[in-house]
Amino acid sequence: MKGSVLIFCSLLLPFSASAGLITMSNPDQSMMENGRTLCVYSNSIYTFTYITNSKHCPYTKTFDTNDSE
Repeated sequence: MKGSVLIFCSLLLPFSASAGLITMSNPDQSMMENGRTLCVYSNSIYTFTYITNSKHCPYTKTFDTNDSE
């Protein structure tokens, strides 16, 4: 029984380690010529851009790490 639990847990480990989501906050924002807002979320590892019709960027946003620039 212990062996099967150990095998089950070891099979779940790769899936949880590769979740690939990151939540970032406090973006740099700038207005584009077409009136939309460019939001740039970055840290020392990842940079993500998000374009919105709103005048303000969301303070926090969750991204898929596979989509990083």
